[in-house]
Amino acid sequence: MRAGYAINYGKGHTSYGVATAIVRLCEAVRRDEQVVLPVSTLAHGECGVAGVYLSLPCVIGALGVSRVLAPDLDAEERAALRASAAVLQGIMDGLESH
Repeated sequence: MRAGYAINYGKGHTSYGVATAIVRLCEAVRRDEQVVLPVSTLAHGECGVAGVYLSLPCVIGALGVSRVLAPDLDAEERAALRASAAVLQGIMDGLESH
């Protein structure tokens, strides 16, 4: 999952990294692959988080995200994910008040 860092280190930038990820997602949708890919999606209680968009493993097919998979996290990882979600929610709340 550190491909972007490796590309950036070798080339000084990641000119094709984002495009490659987009192509992979488009292929999964077009081919109805039902493949698991990490994408940003609205959490609905996974890992105790709801109402915030997070990068989570999701099943991707013709209709986009068909299922969100909750990663197997230990207590420390779960707490860190919840803390990250709280930061994101705080940022969104701040944007909505402007």
